[in-house]
Amino acid sequence: MAADTDFVALYQELGLASGCTLEAFRQAYRKRVGLLHPDRQGVPGNAANDLQRLNAMYAAAMEFHRRHGRLPGATQTHAAPAPGPAHSPKEAMPANLHVPPRINRWLLALLAILLVGFLIQSMLTPIEPATTPGTPAAPMARTPAVAPSTLALRVMTLGSTAQQVRELNGEPVSGWEQRWEYGPSFVEFRCGLVVDWYSSPLRPLRTDTERPPASTTQVPPKNCKE
Repeated sequence: MAADTDFVALYQELGLASGCTLEAFRQAYRKRVGLLHPDRQGVPGNAANDLQRLNAMYAAAMEFHRRHGRLPGATQTHAAPAPGPAHSPKEAMPANLHVPPRINRWLLALLAILLVGFLIQSMLTPIEPATTPGTPAAPMARTPAVAPSTLALRVMTLGSTAQQVRELNGEPVSGWEQRWEYGPSFVEFRCGLVVDWYSSPLRPLRTDTERPPASTTQVPPKNCKE
């Protein structure tokens, strides 16, 4: 769906409110297409461009309906409330209220802000690894003893210890002894020292580069047997 599709303008062109039914939406679209068709006599010279724009907005609206089960701007349906006392026809609300275009724009902007906030919170919230009752947790990388001064690093580098990685990036979401995973990012160890990593933009690690520099290599300790 195009990010710049103006659904408010689409509803206005079709003469509909955002809460209309799918069938009414399709009928209004077909009627408007008939009025803008180049074969129709008396259409303005820019009718072809208007028809192309209308088709693009209609396709975006139908894609939105396919993804979300409703038309853009329409409220989600909920379970029907329990039957209550009958109201007179004068008290019944109209089935299709017309919402001013300015309110529609505010509603769409609010929905977009809430959606972006939810996505950001989902990416920043660590997901606890699923474990089976009675099954021991996966072992993590061994943390060799290091002096406290070596823990005060600004960023993770090749040769950083597991403890330093924890200090910089926090506890991993999942992993095992030689590999810690932070969502789409990961850190690999050998003999308890960092030998490789990948810092994803979705969950960046505390490092200056996405991958270790190709010109450097990490030599493991002489007594390493891994």
